[in-house]
Amino acid sequence: MNDYIKVSDITEYLRCPRKVYYAYQEHGPLRTITPPYIAALLIKEIAYEYAEVVISDDKVNKLHELLDSAIIRLPVIYSDEILDIDPEMIQKAATEVQNCFEGIKNGILNSIELFGMQLLLNLIPPHDLEPVLYSSKFHFSGSPDRILMLDNIASLSIIRTSTAPQTGIWKNDRIRLTALAILVEEDNGSTVDQGMVEYARYGIIRKVKIKRTDRRKVMILIGRIRKIKHGRLPERTKDALCDYCVYKEFCHVSSTLASRFF
Repeated sequence: MNDYIKVSDITEYLRCPRKVYYAYQEHGPLRTITPPYIAALLIKEIAYEYAEVVISDDKVNKLHELLDSAIIRLPVIYSDEILDIDPEMIQKAATEVQNCFEGIKNGILNSIELFGMQLLLNLIPPHDLEPVLYSSKFHFSGSPDRILMLDNIASLSIIRTSTAPQTGIWKNDRIRLTALAILVEEDNGSTVDQGMVEYARYGIIRKVKIKRTDRRKVMILIGRIRKIKHGRLPERTKDALCDYCVYKEFCHVSSTLASRFF
């Protein structure tokens, strides 16, 4: 499956097409492990078990229990990144996560009011292994965070640890959700017309319609990424956060006229 494009490539392209280029050029990213990065990993691990928080009478205490468990699991799950991380950094990350607990509790309570207890539990079932789905039609692959069955219709959910917008979901999250929905459709042989985005840092769950315009965008991006994979250097995006990019040391090649068509 080496010729398959990953859904994560689409997400990276939306941030900056050159991140995709350098990843395929096998430049190892110069990632700096920080407490906020570890905190994001911990929040995602906890979010997989939010169903336990929903049914708990003491939601904050349950979040503390899930955090303790996530801290133990983290070096095993992310052994290639954080096996030798200073315990003080883990503690700083844990404190950052704990500072989110009241907001997560309130978000979950609001979600219970919005969806009802049973539907909410159906939307965030206990975590199972994320399946890696492949599209033989379009040669791309990805893993939804949750595969859902709602009224006997296949759906999906993705977990995000970023800031939640006031309403709706971020554009990048919408495109990611749509790409994964296409994979679920091919795997299940049925149309996926909606999905969920979980903003785990706030306990917020938002239901989203899968739009035709986003499906078209995914198809266009897959075509562009395939060209990048074959060696085409794309233009930088105007709003790329170059100072924080893990590839900034490598990103010094001049672009060509052709790259502007990316």
